[in-house]
Amino acid sequence: MEEEQSLLTDEHRAMIGVPGEPATVVVREEDARRMRDVLGDTDPRWADGTGMAPPYVIAHFGGRGNRGGPTILPGGILTQQEWKFTRPFRIGEELKSVGQVFDIRERLGGRYGHSVLVTTSTDYYDGDGNHVGASLLTVTQFDPARAGKGGSE
Repeated sequence: MEEEQSLLTDEHRAMIGVPGEPATVVVREEDARRMRDVLGDTDPRWADGTGMAPPYVIAHFGGRGNRGGPTILPGGILTQQEWKFTRPFRIGEELKSVGQVFDIRERLGGRYGHSVLVTTSTDYYDGDGNHVGASLLTVTQFDPARAGKGGSE
């Protein structure tokens, strides 16, 4: 039986905690409407014309401004997403987003065989520099050619 070797390098580990360049995202009415429609949300707080966006509109930003993580294996699937909010988002407001690699770890075995979990975080700030929200995403990277060959779950 072939012994697994770590796929993580010192370069990968050095990415952890280093913020990326800030990017600007805009909370758009169309994006808020699309997200509400997808989820079937009829909460009147987020209805058209209220000037407020549902908090889950943060998912539409997709970590823009995120430093992103290294691509170590060719396949990937979003396996975790967490959001935190300080206040509601306003339609039309510009937010600065700053991302970084939060963690990188490996997993041996399971459905995807040898996999690498890359967790990234993105913080969002309003025009006054106040923190208004954050997202944490974990993507499990794997080699599709080896998926299912790594043992049991």
